[in-house]
Amino acid sequence: MLHPRLIVLQPTPYCNINCDYCYLQSRNDRAVMTPAVLEAITAKILPRLAPDAAPTIVWHAGEPTVVPLSWYEHAYAMLRPALPVAAAFSLQSNGISVSDDWIDFLKRRNTHIGLSIDGPQRFHDMRRKTRAGGPTWALAIGNLRRLQAADIHPNVISVLHPSSLTAAEEFYRFYREHGIEEVSFSIDEVEGANATSSFEGCEKAPVIAFLNDLLHLAYRDGYPLHIREVERIAHRLAQGGTTDNEQVEPWQVIVVAASGNVTTFSPEFMELRSAAHDNFCFGNILHDSFDRILDNAAFRRTRDEIARGVEACRTCRYFGVCGGGAPANKMMEHGSLATSETLFCRLSVQSAADALLAFLSRAADQPAHAHWLDAARAERAGLN
Repeated sequence: MLHPRLIVLQPTPYCNINCDYCYLQSRNDRAVMTPAVLEAITAKILPRLAPDAAPTIVWHAGEPTVVPLSWYEHAYAMLRPALPVAAAFSLQSNGISVSDDWIDFLKRRNTHIGLSIDGPQRFHDMRRKTRAGGPTWALAIGNLRRLQAADIHPNVISVLHPSSLTAAEEFYRFYREHGIEEVSFSIDEVEGANATSSFEGCEKAPVIAFLNDLLHLAYRDGYPLHIREVERIAHRLAQGGTTDNEQVEPWQVIVVAASGNVTTFSPEFMELRSAAHDNFCFGNILHDSFDRILDNAAFRRTRDEIARGVEACRTCRYFGVCGGGAPANKMMEHGSLATSETLFCRLSVQSAADALLAFLSRAADQPAHAHWLDAARAERAGLN
């Protein structure tokens, strides 16, 4: 039976804003996942989940809040009884359309929400724009405050730009002043419809310095700023290093598009185009049995190429905190899954690991927070 970590469901490919770096190929498509697709997911995928599986079902890809709440009421009524007890729901939003009704729904349905906010206003509004080209920061921040007032505390994803890297203190003040404690950083990746990255040619050092400064500022003030990429690495090092990576294991991530198309490995595979891999569409849940999807030739080819890519990564000093990289980035950057290091890897995984080491070196000289020092010794040993 399957033990997926993530089940990514796409209510709609449509998005109500227009970010410069968006990777979605069909963000103008207003299609909505039909009840028939939901029924097929319930009948064909969910019975495959082990009773002790604990997946997070994530509404994502497009802007989920543009779909009426009545659709979600029906979806939850259908999916929840068929899911393992430990399954949880989450939704990733740009925050623009979060209404009082949405806040009530999130609380009733015990659904976590994450918001995409690119830090201080000048950085956010530079690239996250309305369909008419206007700013979106004030709208997102207004709804963040409304969520917080309702005792809902979203995590925040911030997509960085090279100009962000010299503004760590400004970012820190932004997160602290807005009560944001859980943050994740991304670069504008070469992926899907986004054919270039503003970080092309960028070295690791500025990214490392940015993360290290953020960690130091929060540490100095005792502010509980949790950076997902850094803490994931710290957790793995505390376990002695692990090659665990859900993106290289089949069906650890299950993705179903609004159309019913199914993929696995990297969630972003749904946006990639490769004739040799049937565009990473391994079947359609409306028309195919799950056994047929498992036996799909493109799936098997993809699985085998990803395995070769993992082997290519195995000699890297970061392998113990990475486990073989992100296949979608390998494909977009190198045109092959059977390769190793990518720009995304250098600026996300490697930079986060190096920033953690640099931070721990500084923290070890500041005994005011001595309770972190045991972790420092263990984590520094993991990469040195």
